Amino acid sequence: MSYTNWKIKIQDINSVNKLSADLNCSSIVSRLLINRGLTDKNDALAFLNPSKEILHDPYIISDMQKAVERIARAIDNSEQICIYGDYDVDGITSVSVLYMYLKKFTDAVSFYIPDRFSQGYGMNNAALDRISKNGTSLIITVDTGISAVKEIDYAKNIGMDTVVTDHHECQAIIPSAVAVINPKRRDSIYPFSKLAGVGVVYKLICALDIHFNTDYHDEFIDLVAIGTIADIMPLLDENRYIVKTGLEKISSSPNVGLKALMDVALNSGNITASSVGFAIAPRINAAGRMDRADFAVKLFIEQDIDKCTEIAKRLCELNVERQKIENNIFEEASELIESHGLDRRYNALVLWNRGWHSGVIGIVASKLKEKYNKPVVLFSVDDVAKGSGRSVAPFNLYEAFESCSDMLLQFGGHKYAAGILIEANKLSAFRDELSKLVGEYTQNNELVSDIDVECELTTEFITYKTAQSIAVLQPYGKSNEVPLFCIRNVRISEIFPTSNNKHLRLKLLVGDKSITAFYFSVSSIEFDYREGDLVDIVCEVNVNEYRNQKSLQLIIHDLRFCQAAIEINQRKRENCNNGICDSAIFLPTRNDVAFTYKFLLSAFEAKKTHFNLDTFSNLINKDCLYKINYEKAYFSLMILLELGIISGSVDGINLTVTSITNDKKFSLNDSVLLTSIYNKAGKKFGS
Repeated sequence: MSYTNWKIKIQDINSVNKLSADLNCSSIVSRLLINRGLTDKNDALAFLNPSKEILHDPYIISDMQKAVERIARAIDNSEQICIYGDYDVDGITSVSVLYMYLKKFTDAVSFYIPDRFSQGYGMNNAALDRISKNGTSLIITVDTGISAVKEIDYAKNIGMDTVVTDHHECQAIIPSAVAVINPKRRDSIYPFSKLAGVGVVYKLICALDIHFNTDYHDEFIDLVAIGTIADIMPLLDENRYIVKTGLEKISSSPNVGLKALMDVALNSGNITASSVGFAIAPRINAAGRMDRADFAVKLFIEQDIDKCTEIAKRLCELNVERQKIENNIFEEASELIESHGLDRRYNALVLWNRGWHSGVIGIVASKLKEKYNKPVVLFSVDDVAKGSGRSVAPFNLYEAFESCSDMLLQFGGHKYAAGILIEANKLSAFRDELSKLVGEYTQNNELVSDIDVECELTTEFITYKTAQSIAVLQPYGKSNEVPLFCIRNVRISEIFPTSNNKHLRLKLLVGDKSITAFYFSVSSIEFDYREGDLVDIVCEVNVNEYRNQKSLQLIIHDLRFCQAAIEINQRKRENCNNGICDSAIFLPTRNDVAFTYKFLLSAFEAKKTHFNLDTFSNLINKDCLYKINYEKAYFSLMILLELGIISGSVDGINLTVTSITNDKKFSLNDSVLLTSIYNKAGKKFGS
């Protein structure tokens, strides 16, 4: 996507110089640390080298003592314990970690994860009946349970105690369980509330280790790290220790099942937070999305490498199947939005279909949110409608669901990602209500696609050494994102499509340096620029390793004309609008208008309706292989709009086309604008 605002951070130069001297590091590293609120030497060192001392006392968490005592009593009395989890990566790793930990003390432990398709999210009475029949007297929920007020009362009535461990948002009433461990509780005094569900489990087993005088908790920290990364938790405070230590364990002695999955899914043994997010987590998630989540739990609790490899291969197959279904739903949803103009009619996009796979609609909602920059909720409709929503910052989707909870059967989740259950006949009313809430919110708040930029990089810092030095901030993740930099006045020298035209490899000239850059998920058709264009870019600065050779590489996140080119185009538009462009070289010919029309019609038929006027003439040049300058392209567009051949609007540099005719007879001589500019130039159109 192209971002509306580049939010480039500014650092105080005196602070930069002081921190650089204190840490003996480059000014770029100092700027990155300052951007993360780390101006003190000791705070910066603690961030760069997180140690166990950063971990807080687990008994500070509300109800931790009660939970430990009840679990210890169950172990001492050989009671049957059941771990009740969720079907995403956080839930799967939570179940796996707690199961393996408790197995060190008792064999009377089992786990249960509801089926996404037949049971849905969270606890349900049918599952509790089944668990009770197995002789269970204690349920420990992981990554779920905070909203299960009625279900936990039911469990109590049929003879089972419950310990809740969760990290989702708390509603006004919390369950009357033996213990409710959630750092987001409104009465919590715990200093860090941003743990993943598996992070809360980690704190529970830390507390149990203290009680039993054992030291097992870091034995499972690789899986704790996987769940924390996958659930997009901020990599600060305890999470930074968990993820950094967990990644180190993965590199040295990972869980057997995790090792099997890495061998099947990764091309290299070097695992990072990014490779977890893009390669490992989707395959674990595929179990719960496409089959049953306990399939993935078996991967982590199994010790036989051959069995683990078999499971890992199956997870990869499920992930490929998931990708195909996801792409189909994305295309169907996009077609619905475009054909019915839903993005113009509603402030939030709410869509539903009986055939959509409930396991993947959350991923599709996320993609549509990126495409349309609006909150999106997709539903799979059966007896009831199961939905998954994603929101654009800063609109709080969870609070929106809460405010219309009277029409919902169930909801839960986080600020920007939440799940929902509703009767199918209420979907239209829900869509209207959510759209109304977003509209009311955006009257005073803007949903803007911002991209945060650390600082501008000048030529002397665009080096392999800089790429090496900033790696000390890893692991990257939420609240410690991959550093993005702005580089100005970059010349595009070569453009190469890659991977069946799914991505681009660019050769860029920065000063006298020729640098390779990649622009992922942008095809040559979608790329609005040409060789020779002078642009500004927002990018990662990376080390590329190929055949034991290391070099500098840029990963582009956004690109636009350089400021000078934008200002020139703005003046050109102003001159056109004010009738100042009276030179013959600016007067549109019949061919100019025809090729502009041809380009717009072709783009509209391909579902492209939004255009940037700065690159408009570029697109006609590239797509029609027809040379046209900026003024001619702009005048041709205005003439087509005036004659009603094209319907749409121009807002600043943004053109939106709502309809275009391909059968209407028209004469360019009917254009008042065309006649006017030719008269001013002292020319006659068509001569």
